[in-house]
Amino acid sequence: MSVVIVLAYVLTRTRAYIAIMTKNEITIKQQLGMILIFGIFSIYGTLSGIDVMGAIANIRDLGPAIAGLIGGPWVGIGAGLIGGIHRYTLGGPTYIPCSISTVLAGLIGGLIYQYRKGKFASITCAVVFMALMEALHMGLTLVIVKPFSQALLIIQNVSLPMIITNTLGMGIFAFIIHNLMKEQETQHTKELIEGELSAAREIQMSIVPKIFPPFPERPQFDIFAVLESAKEVGGDLYDFFLLDEDHLYFTIGDVSGKGVPASLFMAVTKTLIKAKADINLGPDEILYRVNNELCEDNDSGMFVTEFLGILTISTGEVIFSNGGHNTPYLLRKNGEVKALPKIPGMALGVMEDVKYVCASIKLSAGDSLVMYTDGVTEAMNPDGEFLGEQRLENILRQFDGKTAKDEVNYILNNTRQFVNGASQSDDITIMVIKYLKQKQVEYRVKNKLEEIPILAADVEDFAAANNLPAQLNFQVNLCLDELLTNTISYGFPEGGEHEILVTIDLQEKMLVITIQDDGMAFNPLKQSKPDLSLGIDERAVGGLGIHLVRNLMDKIEYRREAGKNILVMEKQIK
Repeated sequence: MSVVIVLAYVLTRTRAYIAIMTKNEITIKQQLGMILIFGIFSIYGTLSGIDVMGAIANIRDLGPAIAGLIGGPWVGIGAGLIGGIHRYTLGGPTYIPCSISTVLAGLIGGLIYQYRKGKFASITCAVVFMALMEALHMGLTLVIVKPFSQALLIIQNVSLPMIITNTLGMGIFAFIIHNLMKEQETQHTKELIEGELSAAREIQMSIVPKIFPPFPERPQFDIFAVLESAKEVGGDLYDFFLLDEDHLYFTIGDVSGKGVPASLFMAVTKTLIKAKADINLGPDEILYRVNNELCEDNDSGMFVTEFLGILTISTGEVIFSNGGHNTPYLLRKNGEVKALPKIPGMALGVMEDVKYVCASIKLSAGDSLVMYTDGVTEAMNPDGEFLGEQRLENILRQFDGKTAKDEVNYILNNTRQFVNGASQSDDITIMVIKYLKQKQVEYRVKNKLEEIPILAADVEDFAAANNLPAQLNFQVNLCLDELLTNTISYGFPEGGEHEILVTIDLQEKMLVITIQDDGMAFNPLKQSKPDLSLGIDERAVGGLGIHLVRNLMDKIEYRREAGKNILVMEKQIK
């Protein structure tokens, strides 16, 4: 029986076996190889037999029978002919029925193969076939061998051992083959699941923003996010987009379930949120509409927790609504950590017409809004402990980074350290928005004097938003008033409507103000300094305004470029 086991092991490592199991056509070369292997096994079955009154009790028929079951009639007959011819050459009273039965074993096994359309017989079927085959073998011996009394005596001595050994051999072989078939089916199922999970990960990662910084032209805020899929991928999502120049929409969510269905539900949710986003709608109204859309025909019963916020970039105000998601944290510049106000709200996709509510917070320069999914707080270490909200708050309190990316990576690395190599059971998604306030603004002023007070009010708002000293604000507006008044009054002698571009750039300890106009070429810095020792009646007209600007600003430069006057002023912030 050990030879049967070895044969089964060797066979299952051949290309022919792979072709059989995958129901591909077996090549002639593979068929010849199987005929040779099982033909030799049939000869071995004869040689290892026991002589009983000139007859040989053996397992010769087993090889051709297996060959037929796994390779078809021609393979079975080929192996049977090898074993049968060898038995015929040995002679003896039973050489004819034994030789015939060996060939018949391969033929009948092949017919079973064809009947089952190439599928290997069940263990019961294979065992019954082998038992009947050996019974047929005994019957042929009784019919062919003369005298009958001798044949009957031989059958009485060898029939039971041969039926038992051949049937047992077939049973062992069939058991091994079926076990391997089940292993292959399990492996195939595993590969299908892994393929589905891989597809889900691809769907998941292809639909969330991955390019950072996403808005390099917007220095007022910094945003970074990461999504690390677990082996059993879920449906975590995040998204952000500018609805207009002053409003940033952002969202983070977690879909119930795993695999492709969760990823598809996540994709639908993300798409609906973006489609429903409107400057005239609050986050609560957007969630309300998205929820109703998701509830329609939701036969799968899936749902998504969702946090949605709108940042007013110019003021730092954040209006938000929460649909059953983890409460984000506000990390103040001074290190203070506070959870956002908890507001009621059901997960999306559970029930139609659920009402959502709004709340708001105010971000100051340097503050961060930290959002995450439960893959962070439910990260588990080898001792079975969750990271939890308290540990997350402690992690945030210890942070001392400068960018949103630093904060995200700090949280992620601390989470990894906590789990200490334990397998990740859920997606981990972290998104941080760091508010930096307006660092650069542009104002477009028409060549009309009444535009100057409007500009002054805007500059005052910029100064207040960035906590600039009141005296600095006064000095800047005074200089702008003087320079723009001269430009509007004397820079466009031909008349017509023109636009003057004023840019204010707030750097580390410096305020840079640039004025561009397409008026006639004029360098105010070439004007001679007024003699302040003379009386008003004695001094030449002009020059006082630029003298004032020179004294109020730390640096001032002029250039003529592409038909435009460009004046750049710098002022140190003290």
